[in-house]
Amino acid sequence: MNLHYSRLEPFLKEYIYEQKWQALKGIQEETIDAVLDTKAHILVAASTASGKTEACFFPVITALKQTEAAGKRGVEVLYLGPLKALINDQFERLGPIFEKGEIKLWRWHGDVGAGHKTRLLKEPSGVLQITPESLEALLVRRPEKIKALFEKLRFVIIDEVHAFMGTDRGAQLLCQLSRIQRMTGGDEPRRIGLSATLGDYRAAQDWLKSGTKRETLLIKEQKLKGGGSGRRISLAADFRKDADFYPAVYEQCRVDAANPFRKCIIFTNSRLEAEETVAALKTIARLRGEEDHYHVHHGSISSSLRGEAEKLLRESDGPRTVAATATLEMGIDIGKLDRIIQLGSPTSVSAFVQRLGRSGRRTGISQMYFCSREYPHPLPSAMEKIPWTLIKTIAIIQLYLEEEWTEGSENKKLPYSLLCYEIFSTLMSEGEKTPDGLMESVLSLPPFSNVPEEDYRELLSHLIAGDFIEKTEDGKIIIGIEGEIITGHYTFYSIFPEEEEYRVSWGGKDLGKINNIPPTGSGIFLGGKNWKVLQINRRTKEIFVSPGGSSAARIWRGGGGGIYNKVAQRMRQVLGEEKIYPYLTPQAAKRLWEGRKYAEETGMANNIIIEAKTDDAGISSFFLVPWLGSRSMKTLELGLNKKDNKETLKITFFEEQNQFVFYIKSKLTPGEFGTELALIAKDIAGKLQTLPDTAEIPLTDKYDYLLPPELLVKQYAANMLEAGELESL
Repeated sequence: MNLHYSRLEPFLKEYIYEQKWQALKGIQEETIDAVLDTKAHILVAASTASGKTEACFFPVITALKQTEAAGKRGVEVLYLGPLKALINDQFERLGPIFEKGEIKLWRWHGDVGAGHKTRLLKEPSGVLQITPESLEALLVRRPEKIKALFEKLRFVIIDEVHAFMGTDRGAQLLCQLSRIQRMTGGDEPRRIGLSATLGDYRAAQDWLKSGTKRETLLIKEQKLKGGGSGRRISLAADFRKDADFYPAVYEQCRVDAANPFRKCIIFTNSRLEAEETVAALKTIARLRGEEDHYHVHHGSISSSLRGEAEKLLRESDGPRTVAATATLEMGIDIGKLDRIIQLGSPTSVSAFVQRLGRSGRRTGISQMYFCSREYPHPLPSAMEKIPWTLIKTIAIIQLYLEEEWTEGSENKKLPYSLLCYEIFSTLMSEGEKTPDGLMESVLSLPPFSNVPEEDYRELLSHLIAGDFIEKTEDGKIIIGIEGEIITGHYTFYSIFPEEEEYRVSWGGKDLGKINNIPPTGSGIFLGGKNWKVLQINRRTKEIFVSPGGSSAARIWRGGGGGIYNKVAQRMRQVLGEEKIYPYLTPQAAKRLWEGRKYAEETGMANNIIIEAKTDDAGISSFFLVPWLGSRSMKTLELGLNKKDNKETLKITFFEEQNQFVFYIKSKLTPGEFGTELALIAKDIAGKLQTLPDTAEIPLTDKYDYLLPPELLVKQYAANMLEAGELESL
């Protein structure tokens, strides 16, 4: 080994010897020095299965043992993971190491028994693994325990940092860490962030140090020449007609003489698609008389069924294929996968990189097969001549291969919904406060640095008027009657908006949850099997089923996500360039050629107004394709729907065809429309807060419904609209 190995505790050296490691990896060596020789926060960015966990915990354990004091009480390391399954996986994986070092390892989430939690509260020590939601419950329900638990806290480890950045959940986590610091009065703990998927390292470093006085060191995996971290990449992008889609996917995970033990994950972009995929593959296997090795994994099936799918991937000697949503993107140990299959386009470059990294541990080759399909349309449009999903897939792949670019994570500028939440949570855990004292407590939290005092006071008055909080006779602020209803429910601890979910069960066994209620007697497909709906109890929110039935009923709403401007612009480049991408199958190459031919005929790669026609009444109809990301498209849509702008542009009909295209009819010629549009787009950029209508703003964040109209508009404009790219129209 080497000098870095010699710095570790003896029992860690023994563990390394037992695992037959030949040497420590580069990131592990660097992290040992950073933990033991500096006082900075540390961001460890490296690919999946690169040894990040050991890189973090080995020097942290060594640091704990080197300064061990007799009788010390309190948790010294707080590990925050985004998933209960990831915590369970790490708990099992790290348990033997901590046992060797006689360091207590605890876990805390909804599936952990009360006895385990009680022992921790009585004798806090060692390392605690927890989700943000369970940490919130601790802060709110057991505030008197926080000081004893965390006053000795030395390290905070945040796993899968990219999953928290730019989200309300991540902002909630930063608030929790600041509140713990305030409640304990202890020394500022060091933070160690772990991630396999980061586009902007500086942004991640800044996020990790939020609310603290330390700087953040970056430890990044060294890339080999030509990119990559040691594994080779094998990609194939396919395109199929709807009838051929599932048979093509089936062949990719089919067992043959060359691959008798093939293990695959099929990533889908929705729960419904995951269930439909498993149903289709099971049907094909049955019709062909071949083995059924297909399973499903997503957040709405029971934890036991998810655990079963994970175990089969990890431990089974035979072939296994699991159709999953993002629930299997994270670093749960699922063994050595042969192939990743992506249905449709990944939602982002980050998702592509994260999913790609799940395979290749056995062969050294990360394999990923993409399959887009063409649905039959009853009312086809000229825009369907463009294979949108295929060109988005190509754009995502090329952005990573050419630039190693992935999306950054921008924090919300004005998170007023989260501010409501923190007002409630602070009052619950810290007790009554004066209005100014409460303001100082919440506005000093990292996510609220841009919130003006006058907006806080407006929100406070609105919450008081609605009885969500109230003033006592001596002027203190406490939780109000309506606020007690909110904070008293178990769903309060999560910052995710609640869905009205119904539990599905058969013979007393929990199968999962759905949020779109099917009619009695209909068939559903859940957990990879067909069920018939027998009875629905709306009071207890339960659905009772029996085996059988068909899968006609839709049982989930939602799904999908936005795209960045850079992805949209790279899609435009895909259509306009002549480059041949070696990973395209013949079917995909042919479909891309057809799309490029249409783009060339219409000038689509260079113009944003295409397929213009003028009828006898002088009305022009055309497609507007501005090649903008989701936020910019929404901004433009709101601007074009404004009465004054509609009149200026003489719009008689306006419709969104898909997330990239508007169909418009106007009394202006296309040339006149383009000239006026350029002027209006520049004007829109300076008037974002005038664009949204309160009645039309979707209530997407958990406490949007509690906001006064003025703050709802300000929040939406600041967080969901973007105008920078409009000025180039």
